[in-house]
Amino acid sequence: MNPTVPPPVTDPRIPVYLLTGYLGSGKTSLLKAWLAQPELRDAALIINELGEVGLDNQLLSVASESAALVANACVCCTGLPGLAEAMEDLFWARLHRRIPRFPSLVIETTGLAEPAPVVQALQGSELLRERYRLAGVITCLSATTADAVLGQHAEARSQLSGANVLVLTKTDWVDDAALSRLKLRLEHQLAHQGAQVPIVTSAQASLSAAQVLQGLQEGAGRATQARHHTHDHAHSAQAHWWPLPDEVDGQTLLTQIQTLQTSLGPALLRLKGRVLSEQGPWLVQLAPFETHAEVVPDTLPSDIEGQRGLTVIVALPLSASQQAGLAAWLRRV
Repeated sequence: MNPTVPPPVTDPRIPVYLLTGYLGSGKTSLLKAWLAQPELRDAALIINELGEVGLDNQLLSVASESAALVANACVCCTGLPGLAEAMEDLFWARLHRRIPRFPSLVIETTGLAEPAPVVQALQGSELLRERYRLAGVITCLSATTADAVLGQHAEARSQLSGANVLVLTKTDWVDDAALSRLKLRLEHQLAHQGAQVPIVTSAQASLSAAQVLQGLQEGAGRATQARHHTHDHAHSAQAHWWPLPDEVDGQTLLTQIQTLQTSLGPALLRLKGRVLSEQGPWLVQLAPFETHAEVVPDTLPSDIEGQRGLTVIVALPLSASQQAGLAAWLRRV
């Protein structure tokens, strides 16, 4: 009689997917789509944002019954304690059935977060290590601004070096030849770092959760030395809140945004928020190195008293003229 073959041992810990990518890389749009798909439909969320008022949590919380916000701090530095607390709170709420028994957790970081300190924190805490396991780092990179972002921002390079799978977003905004050249450059850069990282593409957030999780499996065996380093500084960026009245003139607002772009130049890293214009409610976003703000209809719940406005993230240090211009502009608005 053949001996009974024991069933494979499965890891009982909750898998954690770390979603990162520089400001404006499109990770929130992808995640919103993934949360409606079977692979991540019941996942819990931790959303990390800079600024007083979060937009991503408003976009995503409607897609998950188990969501937490770590606001006005970056989880790879000043926000790490908040991340650990949020993970523990979700675990105990799950255990005591105050929230649904989520099968996985997705952490969406700010666009300035570097993966390494978060990975180190998850692996360095005994409590978190017993309850969760890191299932992979998903890094998003916009095909339209990839070279400029990687060339000028160390955080983006750290996000790339920490990836288990790289998602090139907004690929419908570039032609096929340019996209092929970009993928080849990224493959060479990753190979130079000793990493074999699958590169997948997405146009209009079309990449499925199944495809990205398959990419994680393919990249699961890559070396992770790049992630294991200390990180003890805050980012050289600052968030400002631009409150807006109950209704604004849409064209005037876009003109004001262009004026701000001209005044700050490359120091303007990100602009995003919800506004009510004469044409209706808008979601307004501006990513680094993009020339015009993206404006789309706002279909989120309308009860956001005190949250009509835009978060403006600027790089530090600013020149004296930029500081004066920003201060005057904030007083004016």
